[in-house]
Amino acid sequence: MSQNILVNEIGYLPMDPKRAVYRGEGTMEFSVIDRKTGEKVYEGVTGREIICSAAEEKNRIISFDGVVEEGEYIIKAGGEESVPFVIKEWVYSDAMKALLKFFYLQRCGQKLPEEIAGEFAHEPCHDTNARIYGTDRFIDVSGGWHDAGDFGRYIVPAAVTIGHLFLAMELDPNLIKFDFGIPVENPDLGQLLSEIKYETDWMLKMQDTESGEVYHKVSCTHFCDFFMPEEEKDELVISPVSYAATLDFAASLAMAVRFFKPVDAEYADILADASKKAYEAAKKMEVKGFHNPEGIVTGEYGDESLEDELYWASAELYRTFGEEEYRKTFEEMAYKHISHGYGWEDVYSFGNVAYILSEFPVDETLKSIIIAAIDAKADSLLYLCKSNGYNISFNEKSFIWGSNMYLMQNAFHLYTAYFFTKKDDYLEAAKEHTHYILGKNPCNVCFLTGFGTNRVLNPHHRPSAAKKKPMPGMVVGGPDSGLHDPTAEKYLKGQPSAKCYVDELLSYSTNEITLYWNSAMVVMLALFVEGYRELK
Repeated sequence: MSQNILVNEIGYLPMDPKRAVYRGEGTMEFSVIDRKTGEKVYEGVTGREIICSAAEEKNRIISFDGVVEEGEYIIKAGGEESVPFVIKEWVYSDAMKALLKFFYLQRCGQKLPEEIAGEFAHEPCHDTNARIYGTDRFIDVSGGWHDAGDFGRYIVPAAVTIGHLFLAMELDPNLIKFDFGIPVENPDLGQLLSEIKYETDWMLKMQDTESGEVYHKVSCTHFCDFFMPEEEKDELVISPVSYAATLDFAASLAMAVRFFKPVDAEYADILADASKKAYEAAKKMEVKGFHNPEGIVTGEYGDESLEDELYWASAELYRTFGEEEYRKTFEEMAYKHISHGYGWEDVYSFGNVAYILSEFPVDETLKSIIIAAIDAKADSLLYLCKSNGYNISFNEKSFIWGSNMYLMQNAFHLYTAYFFTKKDDYLEAAKEHTHYILGKNPCNVCFLTGFGTNRVLNPHHRPSAAKKKPMPGMVVGGPDSGLHDPTAEKYLKGQPSAKCYVDELLSYSTNEITLYWNSAMVVMLALFVEGYRELK
């Protein structure tokens, strides 16, 4: 098995561009072999040398667009061969099913039966009332999804997660009817909206009923050991409200209204009222970042830059409700500053897209300015792609904690620019980022658990550790040159930045999972669906 011919280990769509990477010296002849017949189906020569400083490698591109017949293949070059991969229509179907079922498997507060959850079945967990920090008041905030490798539940990443999932459904409306093997109570919703409702039901519980402000998170005070969720018995504590949580809640629930209204108008009205109430509450709040209160050390999701939360919320509420107040707030902010971001720290791009696609009147001059800014951002990313041996928009400084998420964000930027400008180079570049995640990377690993030949086996994820088997369908964080945990420091010191990844349980800075990395990957696969080009 070669370590020097790197491919998307799941495979490629028949009519898509197909790239692999050969790392080594000199121009090399290559051939694509049909594994069933053993015959050569394509021959070529590797491309020009590209120095990948982040990986300290010399790379050459292997292009095999001419292979369009469905089948299983390998690539041979220089006496070596790649791992096997598949070419077929919608080759990512099983991956999409696993990515989406992951959310069901992360459910908190509910018994997951073995016939659905398999080895990851568990009893109800975290179903006691939680104490509001600093008080003797207890309330019910059961439900929702465990955020990551731990069992905390956090509003800020939850909002971005469902934001990604709604974007994916806009790219591919068929996802609303997609069967990924979970039960539903209301058939009209379909599986994905039903799963999202499980999260939004929890989010609604996190809103203070009087003020409309939203509590930042609920967790125990400390991270627990590596066991199944029902074994965590410490007291649940609700951390104080935060400005970021309140506006992210408002924005994401405004998005939700648009999807639930056609199938459950009564629930959509509940979401609408909660969204508007949160937006109004934020006006009276102090604009400051969240910090863990004394005695709580679970995930903080602190964010000192908060203009983007108001930017996103104003755009989403305008797109959903059409009220002039929301438009005015967004436009005043956008004329001062246009930025980008599809992650929990920076949510500007959600706002940009919501405003541009609004069916209510918008400032056409501002709309053109925003599209031009998106185009300029994508052009800078495309430049990085063309100078990188793996065709990704990274350099040696890009590999930070959660690098796979930042890489997927860049792919979203490229696709967004493609949608508004129709420049095909942007679309092709966006797809190359997916191939990177699925195996065509310097680490020679498929970063999606349960898939590929070179698999992640030891993710930083408590149920996986408890069962001594990785839960399938999880995207891990990827290379982090900062070496932010002792295990990374032990194994990766001195490695080039693009190779600072280790498949070890305790490497939380390179091998943990999160909801919003999975949801980002759902968007990445939605880019490949035939007919996805028209957003609804």
